[in-house]
Order: sequence, then structure tokens, then C-alpha cells
Amino acid sequence: MNTRRLATTGVALVAALSLGLTGCGTKTDADAPAGSGTGVATSAPADARAELTAAAQKLNEQSVKMKLKSAVIDGSGVMDPSTKTGDMTMKMGSQGTFRILMLGNDAYLKITGMAGMPKKWLHMDATKLGESGNLNLMPEGDPGGAKQMIESVVDVRKTGEGAFAGTLDYTRTKADDKAIQALGDKAKAVPFTAKVDDQGRLVEFAIDTSVLHPSLGTMTTTYSDFGAPVSVRKPAASETQEAPEELIKAMGS
Repeated sequence: MNTRRLATTGVALVAALSLGLTGCGTKTDADAPAGSGTGVATSAPADARAELTAAAQKLNEQSVKMKLKSAVIDGSGVMDPSTKTGDMTMKMGSQGTFRILMLGNDAYLKITGMAGMPKKWLHMDATKLGESGNLNLMPEGDPGGAKQMIESVVDVRKTGEGAFAGTLDYTRTKADDKAIQALGDKAKAVPFTAKVDDQGRLVEFAIDTSVLHPSLGTMTTTYSDFGAPVSVRKPAASETQEAPEELIKAMGS
């Protein structure tokens, strides 16, 4: 197994998941208060923030289908926060296709389309993947990632019925991430738009990641099929092996 290459692509996968699915990464204990130290004005009315917060928090309440689209990633999947189960597939071009299964604190990763990668599922303890589990799509206390998303919002305004626009600051929730640190002030002012349906649920979250690198374009996540049953089957023991420590460390970075 080419563990070094696997670890490298693992970092890319973590970045895609943390930026795309929840709008930010793992929560730290040092989140900045709204509007501080970012150089971005916080002029949005409180009701816009409250409305978007309530819509995002609904992701913690019922199962949902997700689709993620950007210039470099094409993903789709389902998750059920009530049972902490999920199934996500990420197509990353030449990096291969990644499929992730979540069953409680157990994560299973399978990679296809990349030479030298194992044929079996790689099992990991999701609680060890970063301070709060970077690859854990449903962290304890915030299974839908809503809290992570909202805590990165610097400012937000309502632009129409069920439509919002604002700015994210990734340093609030990934202050210790070296990749985020390397981006400098660019990581503190990342534009986003959001859409909420007539039932007050978040149905689209689009991040203009071109400000981080021109090749990235906009990363859009859509949410649908709320409440639909989610069934995730645990891979057979004969089709599973433990993930190498190097990969676990990479995904926890």
C-alpha cells in the first residue's frame, strides 16, 4: 500500500469535506466573537443571522440527501443524524473516487481509481480523526454540522425571500490548521450564499472558494429529501482492514 500517497490524498479529502459539506472545519475552543479581527464589517441585521442559524440547525434534526459540486470535486450522499449513519461518495478526478461510510464512531473509507491503493475498506475510529473528528461527518453534539457552519459566519444579510449572502472566516474553526494559516487573511473573508426553503430548512450553501485559489471556483452543497430513510450496511469483515496510522494522522491534521 502506498501509504504516503494515501495520506496526501487524505488531506485533500478532509479539506473537501470540511469546506464543502459544513462550510467550515472542526470547532475549537477559541472561536472569535462575531465581527472581531477580520477586517470585514458586520452590518447584517440580527434577524438574518438568526434565520440562517435556525435553517442550518435543522440539518441536525432529520435525515438528508446532499450533493457537492465544484471545479475539482463532485460528491453526493446521505446522512441521518439521529442514528449517526452516513454514506458519502466524492469523485476527485485524478485523485480517484472516495466513498465514506459512517456508522456511529466507525468510519470506513474505500478508494478506487488510484493505483496502489488497497481494494478493501479501510476502517478508522472517527473520534481519532482530528480534535473532534475531521472526517467524522456527524460530530458529537452537532451531527449535521450546523454549529460548525454558523460559527464561521462573519456577516450575513438577506438578499431576497429565503436567500442570503455573507462572509465566512475559516480561522474561527480551524485556527490550528496549517493549510488555513498559510492562506493568511484570504481565509478570513470567503464569500458565501445560502438558500432556505418555505419550511425554513437550509437547501443550498455555496462558497466562493476562488478567493482561496482561482482554480477552485464555487463549491456548492445542496440538501434535499429531508426525512427519507437512510440505510448504511457495515462492510463484511473479510472486505475490511485497519487504516494505516499515517492516514489517520493525515486526516486528523
